[in-house]
Amino acid sequence: MSLRTRIALAAAIAVAVAVVLAAFASYAATARSLRSEIDDSLSRTLQELPPGQGFGERGDRVRRGEAFGGPRPGRLGGAGAFAQLVDGNGNVVRFPPGGEPLPVPDGAGEVAAGAGARYATVRSDGTSVRVLVAPFAPGVAVEVGRPLDEVESTLDDLRRTLILIAGFGIALAALLGLVVAARGVRPVTALAEDVEHVARTHDLGHRIPVHGDDEPARLARVFNELLAGLEEARNAQDQLVADASHELRTPLTALRANVELLALDIDLDPDERRRLAADLSVQLDQFGRLVAGLVELARGARPPERPETLRLDELAADAVARARALAPTTPFTLEAEPTAVVGDRDALERAVANLLDNAVKHGGADAPVEVSVADGAISVRDHGPGVRDDERARLFERFYRGRDAQAVPGSGLGLAIVQQVATGHGGRVEVEAAEGGGARFRLVLPAVANGNGGPPAPVVQGAGGPPRRSVGDE
Repeated sequence: MSLRTRIALAAAIAVAVAVVLAAFASYAATARSLRSEIDDSLSRTLQELPPGQGFGERGDRVRRGEAFGGPRPGRLGGAGAFAQLVDGNGNVVRFPPGGEPLPVPDGAGEVAAGAGARYATVRSDGTSVRVLVAPFAPGVAVEVGRPLDEVESTLDDLRRTLILIAGFGIALAALLGLVVAARGVRPVTALAEDVEHVARTHDLGHRIPVHGDDEPARLARVFNELLAGLEEARNAQDQLVADASHELRTPLTALRANVELLALDIDLDPDERRRLAADLSVQLDQFGRLVAGLVELARGARPPERPETLRLDELAADAVARARALAPTTPFTLEAEPTAVVGDRDALERAVANLLDNAVKHGGADAPVEVSVADGAISVRDHGPGVRDDERARLFERFYRGRDAQAVPGSGLGLAIVQQVATGHGGRVEVEAAEGGGARFRLVLPAVANGNGGPPAPVVQGAGGPPRRSVGDE
């Protein structure tokens, strides 16, 4: 069943319930009003009822055979009333003698014995009669009755009218429900057609027109955002595949040439063979790092998989110690204030290591590298040629290498990984020209309050040796 049909059916059911309830309420109110009028009429008839021929005041004893009551014509030709007397045994004392009495309701004898007046409905010759039994004289009650023919006829006409109105209302509600549903689901239908178009053509560049600010418009807006994200991810994936195929071709070609040279059955100088073996080792190492970088970038800027509270100052100290072991001729300095962040330790260690490796490569083997940690940010400053203004915007792109870095070994993926890690942690990475030359890279992360009972002592590390803490650290 389509959404349009379900909406129309729901509208028809809702209107049907409302119409039926309104019809029942109208019918009940009308019936109650008509019967109330009959009861009032019987009460007035009772008050206006005079004694019959040969009958004295109402307090006198009633004797059988005396004329009393009988049919009483209504006013202006309306329905008349019938009056008769009932004794304490429930027997009718009716006048004139040749008439047919009304049925006596239960409890009439109690009324004759002095109980209060009461209304009842009885059947006489297939006709419903509304009666009022009230005390009339000692041991005698008067029963006043009026047929309900007019009331029942009116209620029958009302019932038929309400059924027709209800049926017409339900049919009209169903018709209007179809019309309203068709207009209401039109944005959803258009959205479904657009989604089917995207699914059929795989056109992630398609966008759904957004009109207004209702639920379908919000859904279309969210779907457009989803398409934009998917398109961006696919473009990034395609670019990564294209760049990776291009970048992998060069080291693979060099590896193949060296392997084929070693496989030739020719006499090579031992020094030449050692040089080729060393080149193969370096090329394999570069190839491995390139593949590892591609795998890391292929994951995208995701939130941390294993978030934990980390001390960024201690993480920087460990990274500097490892960088010093890899580049023993490079003087490193570290000034770190206690800073706690939440993130993935492996990813942050990789990002800091890439910043340090980038500083060593571009600053030179003997140029100092200055590292500082404060306010949730780690800063790495080198003393190399710096970053050109026209290259700064593209510095964090995959495989991009500036004009001054063409001769520097590397894959061009390190800074792209740093930016990806920063984005995944809700931070950012910045670069600026440093005073006196060189460049300063800042990895900024959301800091958290220190929860170890007080601020730990700052880490101060010089050009050599392990990190030092001030007195009273332990």
